[in-house]
Amino acid sequence: MPEIKENSDMEKIPTIEEADDTIIKVVFVISKATWKKLGEIALDRETSRSDLVREAIKQYIEKLERPEEQNPKIPDRALNKILKECTKADGGFEIDGEDGFVAKMKAKGFKLKDLTPEQWERVKEKLQIGFDGYLIKPSLEEFAEKFEDLEPSDEQYEWLSTEQEPEETEESEEE
Repeated sequence: MPEIKENSDMEKIPTIEEADDTIIKVVFVISKATWKKLGEIALDRETSRSDLVREAIKQYIEKLERPEEQNPKIPDRALNKILKECTKADGGFEIDGEDGFVAKMKAKGFKLKDLTPEQWERVKEKLQIGFDGYLIKPSLEEFAEKFEDLEPSDEQYEWLSTEQEPEETEESEEE
């Protein structure tokens, strides 16, 4: 049973363990579009927006507590800036050239093997968009070779040199 400490007014003050289970009211601001999207998802899952937000926060904290996500060698802000700068107006992703992902990562001295698992997932998504956008697609071997100076891990190099299956979307599942 948790220990209860009393203050001078004889009010019960919960211990840290007890306080961790106490529900508090939190107010924050989100866009109307996000609020609507949360409502749609909550309706589909037969739950509340609050439950969705609590679960998302719990999952995010669990992810951040994983050792491989602690103290990333490549700051998220720097990686996000590179990904944003390489994203084209039409939704494509620039891999090659002086303004491409490879050149920007190399200029910063960043290595693919230094990405956290979460960062690598974001990069993979963008690289897939970039690969799909080639008018004349390089062979998978040629594609992987573009990244050798960025020192990918064995797992990353395997992903770069292997044909990726298109992601299943909700629309394709419904058809």
